[in-house]
Amino acid sequence: MIARIRGELIQICDGTLIIESGGIGYKIRVPENVLTQSNPGQEIILHTELIIRQDLLQLYGFLTTIEADLFRLLISVSHIGPQTGIALLSSLTIKEIHYAIKYQKPEILSKVPGLGKKGAERIILELKNKISDSTIETDYILEESTSFSDALLALKSLGYNSDEASSVLLKVQKEKTLKGSSDLVKEALVHLRKK
Repeated sequence: MIARIRGELIQICDGTLIIESGGIGYKIRVPENVLTQSNPGQEIILHTELIIRQDLLQLYGFLTTIEADLFRLLISVSHIGPQTGIALLSSLTIKEIHYAIKYQKPEILSKVPGLGKKGAERIILELKNKISDSTIETDYILEESTSFSDALLALKSLGYNSDEASSVLLKVQKEKTLKGSSDLVKEALVHLRKK
Protein backbone atom coordinates (compact mmCIF):
# COMPACT_ATOMS: atom_id res chain seq x y z
CA MET A 1 0.00 0.00 0.00
CA ILE A 2 2.54 2.61 1.15
CA ALA A 3 5.95 1.28 0.11
CA ARG A 4 8.12 4.41 0.27
CA ILE A 5 7.88 7.91 1.70
CA ARG A 6 10.06 10.87 0.87
CA GLY A 7 9.67 14.13 2.74
CA GLU A 8 10.88 16.51 5.42
CA LEU A 9 11.48 15.16 8.90
CA ILE A 10 9.35 17.33 11.18
CA GLN A 11 9.69 15.64 14.56
CA ILE A 12 11.33 12.74 16.42
CA CYS A 13 9.19 11.35 19.24
CA ASP A 14 9.23 8.06 21.23
CA GLY A 15 10.77 5.82 18.60
CA THR A 16 8.86 7.42 15.73
CA LEU A 17 9.54 10.00 13.06
CA ILE A 18 6.93 12.40 11.72
CA ILE A 19 7.61 13.02 8.04
CA GLU A 20 5.67 15.57 6.03
CA SER A 21 5.09 14.54 2.44
CA GLY A 22 2.52 16.10 0.10
CA GLY A 23 1.03 18.12 2.95
CA ILE A 24 0.44 15.02 5.12
CA GLY A 25 2.42 14.19 8.26
CA TYR A 26 3.16 10.45 8.50
CA LYS A 27 4.01 9.01 11.92
CA ILE A 28 6.44 6.14 11.26
CA ARG A 29 7.94 3.76 13.82
CA VAL A 30 11.61 3.11 13.04
CA PRO A 31 14.55 1.08 14.41
CA GLU A 32 17.24 2.70 16.55
CA ASN A 33 19.71 3.14 13.66
CA VAL A 34 17.21 5.37 11.82
CA LEU A 35 16.61 7.50 14.93
CA THR A 36 20.33 8.09 15.49
CA GLN A 37 20.89 9.17 11.85
CA SER A 38 17.90 11.53 11.69
CA ASN A 39 17.68 15.27 12.32
CA PRO A 40 14.55 17.46 12.09
CA GLY A 41 14.51 19.64 8.99
CA GLN A 42 16.34 17.15 6.78
CA GLU A 43 14.82 15.37 3.78
CA ILE A 44 14.49 11.66 4.37
CA ILE A 45 13.46 8.63 2.33
CA LEU A 46 12.06 5.59 4.14
CA HIS A 47 11.03 2.20 2.78
CA THR A 48 7.83 1.41 4.64
CA GLU A 49 5.56 -1.40 5.71
CA LEU A 50 1.97 -0.68 6.76
CA ILE A 51 0.67 -3.07 9.42
CA ILE A 52 -3.10 -3.30 9.73
CA ARG A 53 -4.49 -5.33 12.60
CA GLN A 54 -7.68 -5.17 14.66
CA ASP A 55 -6.18 -2.81 17.20
CA LEU A 56 -3.31 -1.38 15.14
CA LEU A 57 -2.73 0.78 12.08
CA GLN A 58 0.98 1.60 12.04
CA LEU A 59 3.65 2.48 9.49
CA TYR A 60 7.15 1.07 10.01
CA GLY A 61 10.07 2.65 8.18
CA PHE A 62 13.60 1.63 7.19
CA LEU A 63 16.54 3.28 5.46
CA THR A 64 17.10 0.40 3.04
CA THR A 65 14.98 -2.17 1.21
CA ILE A 66 17.17 -4.89 2.79
CA GLU A 67 16.06 -3.84 6.30
CA ALA A 68 12.43 -3.64 5.18
CA ASP A 69 12.61 -7.11 3.61
CA LEU A 70 14.21 -8.59 6.74
CA PHE A 71 11.52 -6.95 8.90
CA ARG A 72 8.82 -8.58 6.74
CA LEU A 73 10.56 -11.95 7.08
CA LEU A 74 10.85 -11.61 10.86
CA ILE A 75 7.18 -10.73 11.37
CA SER A 76 6.14 -13.63 9.13
CA VAL A 77 7.30 -15.94 11.94
CA SER A 78 4.44 -17.12 14.14
CA HIS A 79 4.09 -15.10 17.39
CA ILE A 80 6.67 -12.52 16.27
CA GLY A 81 4.99 -9.13 15.97
CA PRO A 82 6.17 -5.80 14.56
CA GLN A 83 7.40 -4.57 17.97
CA THR A 84 9.73 -7.55 18.24
CA GLY A 85 10.80 -7.09 14.61
CA ILE A 86 11.75 -3.47 15.32
CA ALA A 87 13.49 -4.50 18.57
CA LEU A 88 15.58 -7.04 16.65
CA LEU A 89 16.61 -4.49 14.01
CA SER A 90 17.34 -1.94 16.77
CA SER A 91 19.50 -4.27 18.85
CA LEU A 92 21.33 -6.26 16.16
CA THR A 93 22.82 -5.53 12.75
CA ILE A 94 21.46 -7.22 9.64
CA LYS A 95 24.61 -9.35 9.48
CA GLU A 96 24.22 -10.43 13.12
CA ILE A 97 20.61 -11.50 12.55
CA HIS A 98 21.61 -13.29 9.35
CA TYR A 99 24.50 -15.04 11.13
CA ALA A 100 22.31 -16.10 14.07
CA ILE A 101 19.73 -17.65 11.74
CA LYS A 102 22.21 -19.25 9.34
CA TYR A 103 24.35 -20.81 12.09
CA GLN A 104 21.43 -21.50 14.44
CA LYS A 105 22.58 -19.31 17.34
CA PRO A 106 19.43 -18.53 19.37
CA GLU A 107 21.57 -17.01 22.15
CA ILE A 108 22.36 -14.05 19.85
CA LEU A 109 18.69 -13.34 19.08
CA SER A 110 17.47 -13.95 22.64
CA LYS A 111 19.56 -10.98 23.91
CA VAL A 112 16.91 -8.73 22.35
CA PRO A 113 14.47 -7.30 24.93
CA GLY A 114 11.10 -9.06 24.75
CA LEU A 115 12.40 -12.08 22.85
CA GLY A 116 13.05 -15.24 24.85
CA LYS A 117 14.87 -18.40 23.90
CA LYS A 118 11.74 -20.06 22.48
CA GLY A 119 11.01 -17.07 20.25
CA ALA A 120 14.62 -17.01 19.03
CA GLU A 121 14.49 -20.74 18.25
CA ARG A 122 11.20 -20.27 16.38
CA ILE A 123 12.74 -17.51 14.21
CA ILE A 124 15.68 -19.77 13.34
CA LEU A 125 13.45 -22.77 12.62
CA GLU A 126 11.07 -20.85 10.35
CA LEU A 127 13.63 -18.67 8.54
CA LYS A 128 16.76 -20.82 8.18
CA ASN A 129 15.71 -21.95 4.69
CA LYS A 130 14.44 -18.52 3.63
CA ILE A 131 17.69 -16.59 4.11
CA SER A 132 20.42 -17.51 1.65
CA ASP A 133 24.06 -16.43 1.89
CA SER A 134 23.79 -13.99 -0.97
CA THR A 135 20.35 -12.49 -0.38
CA ILE A 136 21.12 -10.54 2.77
CA GLU A 137 24.90 -10.39 2.94
CA THR A 138 25.75 -9.41 -0.63
CA ASP A 139 22.77 -7.11 -1.13
CA TYR A 140 23.45 -5.46 2.21
CA ILE A 141 27.04 -4.65 1.26
CA LEU A 142 25.97 -3.38 -2.16
CA GLU A 143 23.15 -1.21 -0.87
CA GLU A 144 24.81 0.14 2.26
CA SER A 145 28.10 1.16 0.71
CA THR A 146 28.26 4.27 -1.44
CA SER A 147 32.00 3.66 -1.72
CA PHE A 148 31.23 0.21 -3.13
CA SER A 149 28.84 1.68 -5.74
CA ASP A 150 31.33 4.38 -6.74
CA ALA A 151 34.15 1.83 -7.00
CA LEU A 152 31.96 -0.46 -9.11
CA LEU A 153 31.17 2.39 -11.52
CA ALA A 154 34.87 3.28 -11.75
CA LEU A 155 35.84 -0.32 -12.61
CA LYS A 156 33.06 -0.57 -15.19
CA SER A 157 34.29 2.65 -16.81
CA LEU A 158 37.73 0.99 -17.08
CA GLY A 159 36.17 -1.82 -19.11
CA TYR A 160 35.55 -4.51 -16.47
CA ASN A 161 32.16 -6.20 -16.57
CA SER A 162 29.75 -5.81 -13.65
CA ASP A 163 29.93 -9.41 -12.34
CA GLU A 164 33.73 -9.54 -12.40
CA ALA A 165 34.07 -6.12 -10.75
CA SER A 166 31.44 -6.90 -8.06
CA SER A 167 33.00 -10.20 -7.06
CA VAL A 168 36.48 -8.66 -6.76
CA LEU A 169 35.15 -5.70 -4.74
CA LEU A 170 33.27 -8.01 -2.37
CA LYS A 171 36.45 -10.05 -1.90
CA VAL A 172 38.51 -6.91 -1.24
CA GLN A 173 35.95 -5.60 1.28
CA LYS A 174 36.00 -8.86 3.22
CA GLU A 175 39.80 -9.06 3.28
CA LYS A 176 40.53 -5.47 4.27
CA THR A 177 38.77 -2.59 6.00
CA LEU A 178 38.71 -0.07 3.17
CA LYS A 179 36.33 2.85 3.35
CA GLY A 180 37.08 5.12 0.41
CA SER A 181 36.09 4.23 -3.14
CA SER A 182 39.58 5.13 -4.44
CA ASP A 183 41.17 2.63 -2.00
CA LEU A 184 38.68 -0.03 -3.10
CA VAL A 185 39.45 0.60 -6.77
CA LYS A 186 43.24 0.46 -6.21
CA GLU A 187 43.01 -2.82 -4.30
CA ALA A 188 40.54 -4.31 -6.78
CA LEU A 189 42.83 -3.44 -9.70
CA VAL A 190 45.69 -5.27 -7.96
CA HIS A 191 43.50 -8.40 -7.82
CA LEU A 192 42.20 -7.99 -11.37
CA ARG A 193 45.69 -7.59 -12.84
CA LYS A 194 46.79 -10.85 -11.18
CA LYS A 195 44.14 -12.76 -13.13
